[in-house]
Amino acid sequence: MTGEPLTGPITVLHLIAPAHFGGAERVVLSLADAIDRSRFNVLIGSFVNARFPDNEFLGQVREKGISGTVFWLRRTLDIENIPRLVRFIRSEGVAIVHTHGYRSDIVGLIAARLSSRPVIATIHGFVPIDSRLRVYEQCDRFALRFFDLVLPVSDQIERGLCASGVRRERMTTIRNAIAPGGGDGPKRSASPLPLLKRDGDFLIGVVGRLSPEKNIPGFLEAARDLSARYGHLRFVVVGEGPEREALKGLTTRLGLDGKVRFTGFVEEMEEVYSLLDMLVISSSTEGVPLTVLEAMRHGVPVVSTGVGGIPEVIEDGVDGLIVESGDTGALCRAVETLVVDGNRYMAISRNAQKKVLRDFDRSSWARRIERCYLSMLNKREESSNG
Repeated sequence: MTGEPLTGPITVLHLIAPAHFGGAERVVLSLADAIDRSRFNVLIGSFVNARFPDNEFLGQVREKGISGTVFWLRRTLDIENIPRLVRFIRSEGVAIVHTHGYRSDIVGLIAARLSSRPVIATIHGFVPIDSRLRVYEQCDRFALRFFDLVLPVSDQIERGLCASGVRRERMTTIRNAIAPGGGDGPKRSASPLPLLKRDGDFLIGVVGRLSPEKNIPGFLEAARDLSARYGHLRFVVVGEGPEREALKGLTTRLGLDGKVRFTGFVEEMEEVYSLLDMLVISSSTEGVPLTVLEAMRHGVPVVSTGVGGIPEVIEDGVDGLIVESGDTGALCRAVETLVVDGNRYMAISRNAQKKVLRDFDRSSWARRIERCYLSMLNKREESSNG
């Protein structure tokens, strides 16, 4: 396609390997909603484990009427999909390949180069929770050196990529954003969520995938200490993941049965935020979680560990509270501050809402990404003509 004039909307192919319906998946769907459809046509290519074909993300892609295709994975990094991906890029007239995650980055880079298409990556964060994933992360960091453009979601991620050899001039940090009204996630009608909270309860929650990097045990330990001092506190864990049964067992051992509820995966997140009085992020690593922005938009104060791009979103003591990762005592003290000090609670709530509406508007975010697409295509055209 290099040197060929583009007529009509520019086709962008997003590539992602959706193991679950998490932050990166929601960002892709949000961008598909917010992109200017008069100028861009969106396709989604999903790398899905063939053993687990029932995938929430695929259901949402179909529900939203977004065109695309599925590339079945028989192993973690299935390079046999590359020829099929190249054929798909050419047959669908894809002008730009936009990847999300290490599987998509590596395979997408090779396919884009074989197809003579520019390739761009959004880096949502790295989660090297075991030695195997650390190897893939290192491969991904190396591959990113050869992308036309890399979009880290935080300055912290950009600094890490610079240290890995990715050239700064090929990177543009674009933090996540959310729609001003309803949530970016899918919707479902009736649910048992109202049963989580009775009159007089103060509900504190964590929202996300139940996996090691989220450090849900730290949240549960804080819940034990806090509930011993404040009888009106209730706690909720919203999400699914491989640690769910272990966490439920820990809840029982900590004597928190009846105090902590596990909801599983919830599609209607608006209802969750309408019930929450506080959101806790106890993670050991993060990018810029959409849950933080969504809670702030709803005026739900956030107490978070200062990891990843979170300190770039929350100003400690002004529109949220930041604590040291792994310090359960500090987490308890921060939560307690907002439980007992109503004036401070309300000030943080108001400031958080104002910040999100001012600085994290989804429309402005989408226009920035569109400008990146156009700039990348213009540079390639100038290079081919030169």
